[in-house]
Amino acid sequence: MTDYTNERTDEYGGSTENRVRLLVEVSKAVRKAVGQDFTVGIRISQGKINDNEHKWARKEKDAEIIFGQLGQAGLDFIHVTEYKAWEPAFDSTGASLASLAKKYGGVPVIANGHLENPTRAREMIENEDADLVTLGKGALSNHDWVNKVKNGDPLAEFKPEEVLNPDAKIKEFEV
Repeated sequence: MTDYTNERTDEYGGSTENRVRLLVEVSKAVRKAVGQDFTVGIRISQGKINDNEHKWARKEKDAEIIFGQLGQAGLDFIHVTEYKAWEPAFDSTGASLASLAKKYGGVPVIANGHLENPTRAREMIENEDADLVTLGKGALSNHDWVNKVKNGDPLAEFKPEEVLNPDAKIKEFEV
């Protein structure tokens, strides 16, 4: 999908339409193989593991093409992940990538990206930028996040050492 790494010159390279083609074809093939009673979705981000600040070159026009085509590929949802899901996707005042997926995809959208803050998560849903939010680090540090939020209890901050050293958390509960 990335314009600067996809150097293909066939129907899977060059334009945004061509670069999204593989995702669309795979999505359609999976849908055909599993039928309508099996949930099929795709997770997508413009950031890269080696370039987390990467943005789609043609900004909203690329989002329109990518989400529009994915939305017509037989998917049940699009799961969008960004470093901070609520922030504008391209410019300082524009729409988030999740809201662009909602606008152009026509299927339910799941948003991910530092949404452990319940206010931000709620705003994504209430503003109709996403249909559902997911938690990564927030859930790792708060296995009972939903109950804590519901009860107004404080949320624990994510501590990478507890994930890298699982015994650290277990020792807290030894009797």
